Amino acid sequence: MDEAETAAGSQAELTRLHATTCLLMTQFINGRHCPKLSQQIVSQLGHLLSHPQSQTRPDSRELYQQLLTHWQGVTHQLIDHKQQQRQTAVYH
Repeated sequence: MDEAETAAGSQAELTRLHATTCLLMTQFINGRHCPKLSQQIVSQLGHLLSHPQSQTRPDSRELYQQLLTHWQGVTHQLIDHKQQQRQTAVYH
């Protein structure tokens, strides 16, 4: 495989990661407010940040980092809420 094919494959992988992340976010926004889904979004954003193509795109990296920080917060809130619901259920 030559350098051009490697670069094209890397770009295709980045595009797939981006599309998958957008799909997961859309599922969440459309009402599937599940901690596992938000954890998947966090994982996907981590993959996007660590992708070699992202290293050469500071604007994309900054956006992915901001999204990662946001979705980590969402995940923590959902987990805390779920734990509070479990504790409430135990006391009833």
